[in-house]
Order: sequence, then structure tokens, then C-alpha cells
Amino acid sequence: MQEALFQDRVLQLLPERYRTVAKQFVKFGITGAIGAVVDFSTFGFLTRIVGWHTTYTILGTQLIAANNVSVFLAICSNFIINRYWTFKDTTSNAAKQGAGYFTLNLFTWALNQILVSYFVFHVPLLNQIFGDQRDLVAKALAIGFILFVNFFGSKLFIFKQAK
Repeated sequence: MQEALFQDRVLQLLPERYRTVAKQFVKFGITGAIGAVVDFSTFGFLTRIVGWHTTYTILGTQLIAANNVSVFLAICSNFIINRYWTFKDTTSNAAKQGAGYFTLNLFTWALNQILVSYFVFHVPLLNQIFGDQRDLVAKALAIGFILFVNFFGSKLFIFKQAK
């Protein structure tokens, strides 16, 4: 209850025309945090417990196979949560929204793959500071970059009729 009051007080500081978007951005961030838990836990399970360390190269970029699976599962969970909670857009065609959402996320997935691989394989400082955990730090950095692309893409193109 206090969290809602705090959120309402913070939102009151914004001009009224930005309050809905700000509230959606907070919900989108919470949804993203849930997606990050799905992503990181799947990635950790596949790489740390199963021992799946397969990499492959596309266009000269080395990619981590387990990252593909973990990101895909996060995209699926985030679509459901964003549709029913963040943007509350259940009146639009779910199949059409899903296709648009997965198209947007195909772009951000590719961006995620490139960023994670770049940070893991081409940023020696991450290896020096984080060692074997650099892949997790790389995933966090990539998510931070992609957050804004996903929010505005979702808001403006996928769930555009949401209030």
C-alpha cells in the first residue's frame, strides 16, 4: 500500500500528460525485471548446471547458443505480462500483437546477441574484473541498452491503442 502511495506521489510531480507513459514505463521495467529473472535463470541453468557452452559464428560474430534460448523464453513471458498488465491492451488482436511483438523482439534479440558477445569477447576489462562471470555482466549491460528500444517500440507500435 505504501509503495502505491509513493508511486502516486512521484507521478504527481510529472505533468499530467506524461503520467500514463511514466506509469507504463515503471510497469514495463517491472516486467523487464521478471523477464531478466527468466533470462538469467535459464541462462545460468543451461551454462552452469547443464554445462552448455556451445558458441557459433555468424558474420564474424561469435554468439553464445544458451543466450538464444534464455532470451527467447524471456520474450515470451514479457509479451504476456505486457499485454495483460503493463499496457492492458486485450481488445486488440492477440495474434497480430504477438507477431508485431516478436518482430520487434527479433530485432532486439539480434542486438542482444551482438552486445552480449561483444562485451564477453571484446571487452577485456570485463574479463579482468568479473572473470568467469563476465557473461552475466554482459547480459545485464545488453539489457540496459535494449530496455528503451523495447519500451518505445512496444508503446508506439505494438500496444499503441493502450490507455
